Amino acid sequence: MPVPWFLLSLALGRSPMVLSLEKLMGPQDTARCSPGLSCHLWDGDVLCLPGSIVSAPGPVLVPTRLQTELVLRCHQETDCDLCVRVAIHLAVHGHWEEPKDEDKFGIAADPELEEPRNAFLQAQVVLSFQAYPTARCVLLEVQVRAALARPGQSVGSVVFDCFEAALGAEVRLWSYTQPRYQKELNLTQQLPDCKGLEVRDSVQSCWALPWLSVSADGDDVHLVLDVSEEQHFGLSLYWNQVQGPTKPWWHSNLTGPQNITLNHTDLFPCLCIQVWPLEPDSVRTSLCPFREDPRAHRNLWRAARLRLLPPRGWQLNAPCSLLAEATLCWQAPGGGPCQSLVPPLSRANVTVNKTLELPLLNAHPNLCVQVSSWEKLQLQECLWADSLGALKDDMLLVETRGPQDNRSLCALEPSGCTPLLSRASTRAARLGEQLLQDLQSGQCLQLWEDDLRALWACPMDKCEYYKNCPSPQYQELESRHSYR
Repeated sequence: MPVPWFLLSLALGRSPMVLSLEKLMGPQDTARCSPGLSCHLWDGDVLCLPGSIVSAPGPVLVPTRLQTELVLRCHQETDCDLCVRVAIHLAVHGHWEEPKDEDKFGIAADPELEEPRNAFLQAQVVLSFQAYPTARCVLLEVQVRAALARPGQSVGSVVFDCFEAALGAEVRLWSYTQPRYQKELNLTQQLPDCKGLEVRDSVQSCWALPWLSVSADGDDVHLVLDVSEEQHFGLSLYWNQVQGPTKPWWHSNLTGPQNITLNHTDLFPCLCIQVWPLEPDSVRTSLCPFREDPRAHRNLWRAARLRLLPPRGWQLNAPCSLLAEATLCWQAPGGGPCQSLVPPLSRANVTVNKTLELPLLNAHPNLCVQVSSWEKLQLQECLWADSLGALKDDMLLVETRGPQDNRSLCALEPSGCTPLLSRASTRAARLGEQLLQDLQSGQCLQLWEDDLRALWACPMDKCEYYKNCPSPQYQELESRHSYR
């Protein structure tokens, strides 16, 4: 029976997945190509090892888009499993050159015919599939006649049938070439469950599948499992992570029916629930109901930890992936906001549970890492406080380099970056000449540099020897007094 499109939209959201529920008979995997391509599916699965990106030695075939379609793989007319059909669209990447050695450019020609129209572009395309708790990778060999290939243009597509998956599961797909010439394509989709679509008559496991619903009661959340009396089933709670494998949190074999209560402090955006009858080869239903729950996002940030690893590493630990960006800032002693530094940290998305390197030449206790989400500061940690000690009364100089070796210097202060040798009444302006001498004599520590900028930390502990040098405790009076 056809399903109205608006119901599919509710079930599939903005997913580009197509629902056909075409029935495929037999357990074997297959691959087929669009006209102009030839393809071959390797027997058995391969290791999921994408490797590092390498430069293409010439024109190569690469995946450009993934498309999915739901079908049924059937052993008998009423004994089917949900299966994900994947279409990989391919294009030519790189430019044509006059090769001296055709094999060097990945072009295999007929040994008896060396004309370009008889040459072929070949690619080994890996298709990786993950759906808790299983993962698979298959390898497709694809080739196209060189005369039909143009740089930057599509050459066609390869269709793979198919990856079996549990109803209601979240599935992830990746595609890349071996060797890998560009960043892998990826796609994440939520499959419909037995309640969502017209598949119950064809999928026997749906007949005895436990129904799961989530309801709220004040601060508590109830997992209501509509299971017949004395039916045995498994229930698993796990954190579904984008990076790395899923992390089990709680698992139990239960007898129905059940009403399980979760405290609101246990909720996280990536907390998912999986339930299945305790029968051989049973279908598992998965549900991740807390992705948009504000309480779950608040709990996630409370659980997140920012770790600074000597000599110049840092790591953001969290049970789920985070939409966040990190910046470097300078924290002066005596409080006040940590002043952001444009270099050297780019404002890029943060990868959780992965050690990242700060591109610093030297460490300094006043340098701190800030992690923000939607422009709201969530975490801040100053670098290596345990090993480098307390904050120092140092002045941070920002050097800007222009053409013809011209350079300008300013000192970072709460009011902004003060040019040295200016007539301002700030501490840096009054000590500008001495700071320049310290910089030229090598008494300042270089923290970072590129072709256009550099950061220097100049110690101010010699201030007591300078004439009329204000001590830090008098800095709060600088706006009202002038030191002569």
